[in-house]
Amino acid sequence: MDRSAASEGEFPRSFEVAFARLQIVIVEACGARREWPEKAAAGIAAALRFAATEPESVRRLTSEALAHGVEGIARHERLIAYLSQGLVTGRGERPGGERLPEITEDALASGIVMLVSQRVDRGEARDLLATTPDVIQFMLTPYLGAAEARRVGSQHGP
Repeated sequence: MDRSAASEGEFPRSFEVAFARLQIVIVEACGARREWPEKAAAGIAAALRFAATEPESVRRLTSEALAHGVEGIARHERLIAYLSQGLVTGRGERPGGERLPEITEDALASGIVMLVSQRVDRGEARDLLATTPDVIQFMLTPYLGAAEARRVGSQHGP
């Protein structure tokens, strides 16, 4: 069996292992928090630490997944859906009950996954830790407003 065939056959398993590890990291980080903003911020910070310390896993979840055709894209979409799901609860935090566009969570999750993927692919995974407060603020602003999102983000420095 040639090397590319072996790696093709191994991709589904290695993706699932990396995805499960990321999920565990996020769930454990959120577990001790009571309020959604703190849960979300802790999950985001944990995911960025995971990316900074596990760049090969992140490559598997992002650029490698997209390079594996329909099957890989479906797995990548599952990653985005998982990350988006953690943000949906934030809709209840909106001041005044204003509705957000239906694509909000997918757009936020996709944007951050792309940012992380680019940094990892450029060999800059460790630099992600310094972005933690900004990423948290970006992700939470639609739900909490800029000032409150900035305050929550500032509590999660590198």
